Amino acid sequence: MTEGESNRRIKYAFQLPGWSFENGNRDRLRREAVKVAPSEYQVEMDGSTFCPVCYTNLNRVPKQKEHFSNGREAYFCHLAAYKEIKCDLRSSRPEGKRYETHEEAQKAIDDENLVIVNGFMKEKPELPQDAGDGYDETPIEDLAGPISDIPIARHTGESFKLPSKITTVAGICRNFDENLYKYYYFPNQKHSIRLVDLLHSVEKIQEEHDEPKLYYGVIESTVHLGEHKRPDNIRMTYLKNNQPGLQDFCIKLEDRHQKSHGITDASVGRTVIVYGEVSDNGTGLCFKNLGWGELALLPKKYEDLLG
Repeated sequence: MTEGESNRRIKYAFQLPGWSFENGNRDRLRREAVKVAPSEYQVEMDGSTFCPVCYTNLNRVPKQKEHFSNGREAYFCHLAAYKEIKCDLRSSRPEGKRYETHEEAQKAIDDENLVIVNGFMKEKPELPQDAGDGYDETPIEDLAGPISDIPIARHTGESFKLPSKITTVAGICRNFDENLYKYYYFPNQKHSIRLVDLLHSVEKIQEEHDEPKLYYGVIESTVHLGEHKRPDNIRMTYLKNNQPGLQDFCIKLEDRHQKSHGITDASVGRTVIVYGEVSDNGTGLCFKNLGWGELALLPKKYEDLLG
């Protein structure tokens, strides 16, 4: 184990028997490997688990138990034998990514390793005219944004003009496991950062934040207010937060807005992701006035990646 790797930034390993870092084809690894969470690891996988970023071998510690003696969960870490292979997942203090040239940054976008986000959709896009009755509730997840000056150059003060997206949180949640280790540039960032390091747990928030960020939380309860359950009534969706002195933490939006993202009375226990500001709400905190693209339920199959 290298220093600082106990923070579980490696959410899953690629597992492919017979593959090797020295001789294996990385495209084959990405295409054929099974993604294995630390909790899914079995002893017979020893020697066949690999980092999703640098592709070197990983160990799970401890190997034969789900928890340490102090109750801490098992996690993946890099092997010391590959310490010369640079990988930012080794560090508990992740560094943002900067690029030497415009061409390097453009290639990262073309290869889908870098996403430039100009903003999130405020209004629900109109359905295409030929959409049938069974059309997806969220048919459009990305729109082309403007060419923007992005300060992700290696040299201070230099920026690149790059194509951007106007996107949705739902688009980020789709193929969430693959997106987790891509670099994202959100508005007003100083550099691009891996998605895994942009996600903030609501459970750890104690005060207002007027700068929008990407948050996630688990729904504890949800209430459609009003004697008559109208779509434009407020729904209060309460998220798990046990910070001292904080009464509650909620999503405060119209029922029809939340319902369009799948949040109903049956959503207790689900994980929700929000891009927005943290606002005061009496004795608690809340997300309010969210745009249509700034809220989404995370598919259940990805919930364990946010432990």
